[in-house]
Amino acid sequence: MGRGKTLAACVAIVSIVLWLPDSASAQCAMCRRALQSPEGQQMVAAFRSGILVLLAAPFSLVGVIAALVVKMQRRRQNLSN
Repeated sequence: MGRGKTLAACVAIVSIVLWLPDSASAQCAMCRRALQSPEGQQMVAAFRSGILVLLAAPFSLVGVIAALVVKMQRRRQNLSN
């Protein structure tokens, strides 16, 4: 796939996501009411911390794979020179 086609596909995907109705990202009324209470604010803080903890593993994995790819490419360049 050429660079122009890739860019066009990315623009199309972003525009489709932006034009989706807002109801797709809404939460249920009971959850919203529970999280807006004072006790719910503590749950919100814990929920945000939990999201960050869960995101650590995928980002670490992607970082390790990217580092290995860069290392392999540099090794190939050094061997060809």
